[in-house]
Amino acid sequence: MIGYQELDTKRLAMVDMPTHGDPLAPVPLDGVGATFTLVKAHVHREGVIFPPFVFQHQVETEGLAKMAKAMGFGVYGLPAYLIYHAAE
Repeated sequence: MIGYQELDTKRLAMVDMPTHGDPLAPVPLDGVGATFTLVKAHVHREGVIFPPFVFQHQVETEGLAKMAKAMGFGVYGLPAYLIYHAAE
């Protein structure tokens, strides 16, 4: 994203995490992106959504992570799990 690198969020991004090791080893996260997101069905059933409104200063995928954490769920990433985008 343009300008994202210059934005000092004080957060560690998955792009900065090591990608070697166990691809199924979870790492706790503060937020998530939309490239590849898996959400357990019971989390949605409890009311966690991708908010189209601002929730704790975030919307959509970042808002989902904030909402899940506020409701007591964990948010994790798999930095060693490689995701390939289809060629257009």
